Amino acid sequence: MPFQKIVMPTMKELFVRQMESMILSGELAAGEQLPNERDLAAQMNISRTVVNSGIQELAKNGFVCIVPRKGTFVNDFLRQGNLGTLTSIFHHSGGQFDMSMLTALMEYRSINEQKCARLAAERHTEDDLKRMFELLEQMEACRDPEGCAEVSTRFHHAIFLATQNLIYPLMYNSFGEMSLAVTRILFRHLPLSQICTAMRSVAEAIAARDAEQAEELMAEHTERCSQILMEQYPFGPVGTE
Repeated sequence: MPFQKIVMPTMKELFVRQMESMILSGELAAGEQLPNERDLAAQMNISRTVVNSGIQELAKNGFVCIVPRKGTFVNDFLRQGNLGTLTSIFHHSGGQFDMSMLTALMEYRSINEQKCARLAAERHTEDDLKRMFELLEQMEACRDPEGCAEVSTRFHHAIFLATQNLIYPLMYNSFGEMSLAVTRILFRHLPLSQICTAMRSVAEAIAARDAEQAEELMAEHTERCSQILMEQYPFGPVGTE
């Protein structure tokens, strides 16, 4: 059995985690001004370089706002956050989903998966179809749920690419880590054969340029997936069940 390499977090990572935790818990309230970098470094016994770099990352991920000549302020991350905020919240939870995040993710995926299936049927190229069916065949040949989940995410990404819309595949990539995590959970509770059958039906509708059918089939699949996940909730981090 292979063992994973243990990697110690850097001082910057520890600083960012602590600040995120304080913001997410409400210990640091929205609108609150942080101490200047010199004071923060002294209080936390770290270098100003670490503080500066960490503050920049917190700002990039939507947790704080840096106002020139005034200071750094805690954001209302629900109103002012971004995709980086969402990813940080997911990491902060240890890769686990609470019901609100799971529901939000599945609602978002359901709407976009259906729309992209329709657009893929209307706009796909032959290269799109070739890639889609290659991945589908890999899914059908796979017997390992973990590996199959990874192929499945690439298959769905191929559908998003087939829309010929710049935004959809990039947004899919932005949610890639969370999508893969929830797909791994799903594949432990739903037979691979059922998933492959559903996805082949979607792919065939796309290939036939039957946009309405592709959208309806994807809607049925995402609804079934959501139902299974809600029935199995709560579940632990992937790999612990």
